[in-house]
Amino acid sequence: MSTTDAGLAREGYTVLRRFVSASEVASLRREVERLMASSPGSACARPNNTLVPLRWDDPVVDSIVADGRRRERLRRATDARDLRWISGYVSIKDAHSLPLEWHRDWWCWDHPVSYRREPVQVALLCYLSGTDARHGALRVTPGSHGPGGDEQTGEVTLDLQAGDAAVLDYRLLHGTHANAAGRRRDCILLSFTPSWTELPTDIRGHLISHPALPGFDEPVPRTGWPPRLLPNFVGPRNDLPLRRDAPADFAMTGVGAGHAGPPQDGRQEGPDNLRSP
Repeated sequence: MSTTDAGLAREGYTVLRRFVSASEVASLRREVERLMASSPGSACARPNNTLVPLRWDDPVVDSIVADGRRRERLRRATDARDLRWISGYVSIKDAHSLPLEWHRDWWCWDHPVSYRREPVQVALLCYLSGTDARHGALRVTPGSHGPGGDEQTGEVTLDLQAGDAAVLDYRLLHGTHANAAGRRRDCILLSFTPSWTELPTDIRGHLISHPALPGFDEPVPRTGWPPRLLPNFVGPRNDLPLRRDAPADFAMTGVGAGHAGPPQDGRQEGPDNLRSP
């Protein structure tokens, strides 16, 4: 089954057609090649997926978020009240690579914020080449960001064209198909919080320390997109315990949903979740 008509709140994902124009896609492809050639040691290779980290001042990030119309489309898609950019990667699926396993990107299941109905964090995936079931397409389990378990039932494949984008709730169960093509499948992955100021202090204190964001001594322009999208935080910075496996009784709080409460057996893992489509 393939579809591109879904709502983020209901299904845990949505698709933004023609998010980037054909000419911009061509420019982004050239920039990705330059980035890979200039920073060969920065890539994080995972089974069937390679991620090249981006920082806030990278031209690739600027190319996507500088356009106010795109920011507004993303705000509407996420029902954002205080949209803020957190991190970015170039996600590469090599030619003839196997599927990326099913997983969720949310990293703090021990925290009560995990059980809110609205998304705490979302991923914007902008594709630089067309995808389908033979060419590394994203596959999702609609509704798995809310009540339910980890069963891969009702799988949906997102057939996308170059320049299309998908927005995923970080809690959504997803993976990819294999890439049977003789070419790479590249995707720009940007992470956002739709309602930054409404997040708990400790969550903001953790996210503000992401290495993609400006450091204490980095000058940030007072014009353009940075003051609109970069998060601000006054308070203690901290490293929260990371847990990336959703509990079996996961359910969101809110109207029509139960509240399982956070589990108590969290474990420490790496500083950032680099497993992504």
